[in-house]
This record gives sequence, structure tokens and C-alpha cells, in this order.
Amino acid sequence: MGKSFGEKLRSARQERFLSRSELGTPLLREREVSLFEGGRREPGRSVLEQFAERLATAPGSPPRPAGPDGALFLLLCAHQSWDERDYIQSLKFADAGAAAAMAEHDPRDWWTLAFLAARCQLRLGNYMDCINRAGLLIRHPLALHSQPELPRAQALLAAAYQGQGRLPEAVRHARVAVSAAQKDPVGAEVLIEAYQALVAALTESGHLEQAWETCRVLLVPLLDALPDAQLAGKGYWTVGNVAFRRGDRAAGLRFHQRTASLLSPRQDLGLWASFNKASASMRLSSGLHDEQTLSCIEHAETALAVVGESRADVLDLLHTRGRWQHLQGNHAEAVNLLSAAYAERAVLAPQTAAEVALQLGLSLASLGQKCAAAARLAESEALFRRAGAADRSGHAKALAASLVPGCQG
Repeated sequence: MGKSFGEKLRSARQERFLSRSELGTPLLREREVSLFEGGRREPGRSVLEQFAERLATAPGSPPRPAGPDGALFLLLCAHQSWDERDYIQSLKFADAGAAAAMAEHDPRDWWTLAFLAARCQLRLGNYMDCINRAGLLIRHPLALHSQPELPRAQALLAAAYQGQGRLPEAVRHARVAVSAAQKDPVGAEVLIEAYQALVAALTESGHLEQAWETCRVLLVPLLDALPDAQLAGKGYWTVGNVAFRRGDRAAGLRFHQRTASLLSPRQDLGLWASFNKASASMRLSSGLHDEQTLSCIEHAETALAVVGESRADVLDLLHTRGRWQHLQGNHAEAVNLLSAAYAERAVLAPQTAAEVALQLGLSLASLGQKCAAAARLAESEALFRRAGAADRSGHAKALAASLVPGCQG
């Protein structure tokens, strides 16, 4: 389960000045509506139809279509599919809902649904489609003249450019997102989203000190005062990632431990799985291959098996397991796992594919296969360079020179 549907239901109810009891009548009690809004219950079709009907006919609101072709019903379905990690279905509902909202002359619902559709394309790895859609969103009058649409769309653009490996563009759009979010009051969630986009883009680009300064000065003080545990947890996760990448293992562990204490698998199993997968990766990067790291890997594998794995999730876990085996000294098994991930590297962002090639090169070198290792490390260098991660490209080049000198293969 996730929180997207519940948050959208609550905001739609509050915009129409409906109580939970009024929204639930006649089929649901107030407490049952509260469970849906809190993400602790999954709605069936009949419940979705009732919610759409009650929202469409709320006293004092303009009349809206309430049936299965109406924007309200499709909006709720799109967010529910998002929570179920069915991004293809969520995209279909969001596109249909955006068309319905346009026909109903509701620009705000159109923007909300078009934004969700673009986020689905990001999750599906369709980065160019996401970039094109987000480009339309930032030029829409709602983004030009109101908040929080502009910083959210710019942060989404930054994430899509990062996924495509175009890191300078990712940094540029993330800076615009932060500037727009700081300009007008947009709420803590949007501001944190913008800071996270900038920190992630700077980190992937190798600008680790800038990323850390952004965390230290802007992000951490905001998180420390935040009452929303899940939102704070996601923020500390970002900070911990930067600390690990800077080589500050103690700070990385401290911030990831704070995240682990705040995120709950019962509240959002998919988010919890993603954190454990990412934390295992960061721990391995710092040389930690202890029982806690293995526990993170196993938590991620178990949870993703429940909520549904994307192909990128599968490849990430193969990469992580391969690194684990390498650090355990099981280099042949590491090569098997990493080769499987490497074979599908086209699915991954260039900088992520570069990490797979780099680790495969290291494992091959440990088996004495120097020329094969040299080829993988050279490819890693080229992929990092293409993504605009100059420091990591240089690191791969230095490894190739030190580990496999003189290979002509």
C-alpha cells in the first residue's frame, strides 16, 4: 500500500468541505473513510464509484460527471494504481483522466493528472517521454502563475534528465525547482522535493561538497522540525546517501538509521523496499558487508516480491548481490550475477550501467581475467563521461590503469 490515493482523497474531500461521514454515506462509516485516507485500506471499484459520486455532487461545488468516464473517478483510479505500483495502468487512467478534465474545463485536475502521467513515465524508465510531458507542464499557465506546480514540474524534469544520464541538465532544472520553491510558500513537502532533486543531481554529477552543503544548510534543519515521519524519513535517506558517497560512513549510517526508524513497511511497503535496496547499496559502497547489510538486501528482495518488481529493481538487486559476493571473496559468483545485470544494461540509466560495468570489471580482475576486466572498466569510464560524471569517469580510468596494466585485449 502507498499514500497517494489516500492523500488525494483527503484533499479532494477537504476542498469540497465534506466531512468523512458525508463522504462515506451511505455505505461507509467515518472510521472506514479514515482508513482509506490514511492508506491503510485498499478501495474496490464500488468504493471508488461512491467516492467519485459524493465528490462530484458535493453541495456548493460545480456539478461534475461522476461516472467511470469522469475525471474525478479516473483521478482516484490513477492514484490507486500508482499505490499498487502498476504504473502502466496508472498511466492509462491518468491520460484518460487528463482528457476528461480538459473536456470538463478543469485545468487544475488536468495538470494533476498530466503530472501523474509524467511521473509514471519516469517510473517506467521512459525518460524522454517524461521530459516532453514535463516540458508541457512547466509552460502551462498554472505553473507560470501559481505554486506549487512549477517547482514540482522542474524537480520532475531534473529526475528525468538524471535518469537519462544528462546530469548537467538535471542540475540546472533542480536549481530552478529550488529557486521556485523558495520564492513563494509551497509547503514543506514541495520544498523537500526540490532540495532532494538538487542533492541527487549534484551527487550523481560528482559535486559532493555542494550536495553536502545543501543538505547541511537547507535540508536537515527542515527535516529536524518536520512532524511527518515518512516525509522526514525520505529526506534523511537522501542526506545519508550523500554522506556515504563523501566517504563519511559514520554520518551515512547515522542518517540511514534515522530513516529506518521512521519508515514503516505497514505504511508503504514499496517505499520501505526501495530504502532497504538503496541502503544496502550505499553500505556496500563504503565496504560494509556485515549482517545488517545482508538484512537490508533480504528485506528489499522480500518486499519487492510482494509489491512487484520492475525490471530495473531486478537489475539493481542483481548488482547489489554481485557486490556482496565480491566483498565476501566469492568472485566467480559475483561475475555470474553482475554479468546478468550487465547483459540488460540498456534498461539502466548510463551512470547506473557504468556502476555495473565497473563492479563487473573489478570482479573479473579478481579472477585474473585482465583483458575482460579492462574492457568493462573502459566502458564504465565512457558511460560516466557520457553522463557528465567526470570524477567517476576519472576513477574508472584510474582503476583500469592500476588493475589491468598492459592488457592488449
